Amino acid sequence: MADRGSDDKGERARSESRNHEAPTLLDPKLLPKLKFEKAIMKTNTKSEYLSDASIRVENLTLRPWPDFTVLGDHAEVANRIVTELLESEDTFALLWRGKIPEQVLQMIRKYPRCLWRDLLEVSQLHPDYFVQWSQHCPALIAFMAVHDAERQTDRDLDRIRAFYHGRNERFKVLNLPPTREVYQILAKVAIEDCHPIQLEQLHAAVQDKARRRLLRHLDTITTETLDTLQLPIEYLDTNLLNLRINDLTPPLDLSVAGLVEEIAHYRQVTRKLPYWPFHGQKISLRKLVQTKESLELRLALGEDCKRKRLPKPPLPAIKSSKVEIQALTSVRALWSEGDEMGNCVMTYAKPILSGVHYAYKMLSPQRATILLAKRKEDWYPVEVRTYKNEYAGSRAVDLVHAWAGTIPTGKEVSDEFPF
Repeated sequence: MADRGSDDKGERARSESRNHEAPTLLDPKLLPKLKFEKAIMKTNTKSEYLSDASIRVENLTLRPWPDFTVLGDHAEVANRIVTELLESEDTFALLWRGKIPEQVLQMIRKYPRCLWRDLLEVSQLHPDYFVQWSQHCPALIAFMAVHDAERQTDRDLDRIRAFYHGRNERFKVLNLPPTREVYQILAKVAIEDCHPIQLEQLHAAVQDKARRRLLRHLDTITTETLDTLQLPIEYLDTNLLNLRINDLTPPLDLSVAGLVEEIAHYRQVTRKLPYWPFHGQKISLRKLVQTKESLELRLALGEDCKRKRLPKPPLPAIKSSKVEIQALTSVRALWSEGDEMGNCVMTYAKPILSGVHYAYKMLSPQRATILLAKRKEDWYPVEVRTYKNEYAGSRAVDLVHAWAGTIPTGKEVSDEFPF
């Protein structure tokens, strides 16, 4: 049996051991000096790190998940801090988000950043449903994130009802038609396209029977789809809603909706009815671009613009056993080349008329469209494209540069090039 002195020594040893235990990482005095330059330091505000892993910035406090909330009224600053905390590999950021399940965190990061703060609040109400619905119908979760109420407690109660009650109650909370059709439409929106503006457009569209019918027939709904959907209903059909401006090479600065609006405007100015003549037609983006350019030229040059001759070609045509190149000397020739080659060479009609560009067609050794640009007093090939704006082969390009008296670096070549 151990004596009393032995017990005293053991107690003193345990006491000393406790006094030398590793300090908790959450002790604010011992936390490393943390950097939140993007979110905090630029605002010149004083930050404080609390022992419960909350962060305080002046009168703003952010509590960590699963009790995430923001106490204070600096919403813009809070949104920036939340974004930094969810992205940063800083020690405190890792601690602050340490209790967020990895699946939840990865899913939040797929949404637009402007929703992250609200998504944190939604995800902690039911993490499993949050992940499941984000995978199958992210727009539904996004609508819950942007759902508004007079008080935070009312908003949380609405979100809880949306999670735990049936579809009818869920859609009632979000002010959506409680039908399976609407759910299927929402499911077509990609998670990265769930921006607040697009959600507002989508919300309005599913309330409209005619637009809802169109959306039902689409495979996917993108940001551009929703932008096009803002056009007058008499312009809309599924073909138009499926057009993507990025499918053009090179892409236009205009959106599909912008292109349609310009065509309708030009037809209105020229008193052509209907203002949108392509409803129900299977029309391509390239055809729309050509229509727009045609209307612009008619406004600038008159109804007989296609008959208008272009300025004298800056370089002579050539025909030999190795190469054949012809100048496009009229607006009609530009149109025909654009139709045949599936490109937008006709959009250069005005620059050609103003003397800064000129266009040719190559017939051999490869069919291609050539665009020259004037630099000071010389002309240089800037585009040599085959069908649908594909790049021409190296042999064809070399022949074009030799014909123009240049090589791709811009240097002149020998006049003795053997054609």
